[in-house]
Amino acid sequence: MRIALIRRLVHDFPWFHRWIGLVGNTLFVIGSVFFLFDRLVIPGTWIFVGASLGLMVDSLGEKITRYEDDRRHRDEPTMTTAQ
Repeated sequence: MRIALIRRLVHDFPWFHRWIGLVGNTLFVIGSVFFLFDRLVIPGTWIFVGASLGLMVDSLGEKITRYEDDRRHRDEPTMTTAQ
């Protein structure tokens, strides 16, 4: 039940996981800048952790979306014409 709901949400709202991925990429850039300053290394590390989670959500959402699209196309009846 939960898996089906998650699949449906990911498939029906692809912009959501794409935006989370964009936030993750942005956090990677910010974390990289933080590593240039000694006093910001620890916050930079935590920013990288948050960035990794955002990118993981984006990747998982994309994989689920592709899987669901492939499954739906496979399950669609094909139309054949008699000749």
